[in-house]
Amino acid sequence: MILKKFEIPAGRPIPEDQRGYFGPSAELVRFKPAPVQATDVVGRRIDEVCSNLGSYGMGGAGMFGLRLDAQWLVFALWSAADWMIAEGRRVEDAHYLRNGAPQPWRSDLGDELSARVLGRAIASLEVRRRAMDLSLDDGFAIRIDEDPATRPLWEGNRKPRKFGWRDDLRRAVFLCPTDQIWI
Repeated sequence: MILKKFEIPAGRPIPEDQRGYFGPSAELVRFKPAPVQATDVVGRRIDEVCSNLGSYGMGGAGMFGLRLDAQWLVFALWSAADWMIAEGRRVEDAHYLRNGAPQPWRSDLGDELSARVLGRAIASLEVRRRAMDLSLDDGFAIRIDEDPATRPLWEGNRKPRKFGWRDDLRRAVFLCPTDQIWI
């Protein structure tokens, strides 16, 4: 669930013709982020929303990110938007739609969620071991509830998503200088 080891392109630049379409823009270096503090993000404006941050070279991890100027506020969970709720609606979950439930927010660029949060400032952020609350200056909030019953079901076992006993969401929310995050 929670992703823990990261690399970012910060070494020698790799020419585009040598890296291919999906390769990193520079040599990868280990990135060990510090857990975000509310004071690091409160008052900052959201400039971009992305629900597919993170790559392992063959696909994406689906980490959720909000670009704040030149930094990304990253939620490093596998398919992070599937864990999140905003105004009683899941941020993103294709299976939720198939079950005939209310439409989720879509978090791809140019969609409903982006239109709702772009240009807004972060009013508060509280990250706990098993829950998260992010509020914007107009009262709009995105959260991960403490109760797994509010989360979507895993496709395989049909049980609600829940954290492992060692997982700590406080270590999975951080600022990153790039949206190119390799796991």
